[in-house]
Amino acid sequence: KLERIHCILMPPFASLEVAREAAREAHAAFEEPANKLKMELLQRESQGDIAKFFQLCIPMASEILSAVVGKHGFQPSQYGCVEFTQELSNFAEDPEIRELEKVYVV
Repeated sequence: KLERIHCILMPPFASLEVAREAAREAHAAFEEPANKLKMELLQRESQGDIAKFFQLCIPMASEILSAVVGKHGFQPSQYGCVEFTQELSNFAEDPEIRELEKVYVV
């Protein structure tokens, strides 16, 4: 609970530039060849089945993002990844962040 209060008082992305850097780091994590291959294989395996997608792809995406989100003050967990992306969405009007977020769209 104390951790959450800290996040409310000191937002992880205190500026647009901090949010951009976080988005760049997240994008780079997904673009690493091994991670990109893992995600592509899992997406193919899910074959458009949303339940399978959530079962296979979301945990892998969380694993890939965990180091990035931890660096920016979020829990390195699936929940922390959700909070991270929610915080980034506050900057979705920025063209650079919007472009970098396209990697998350499956």
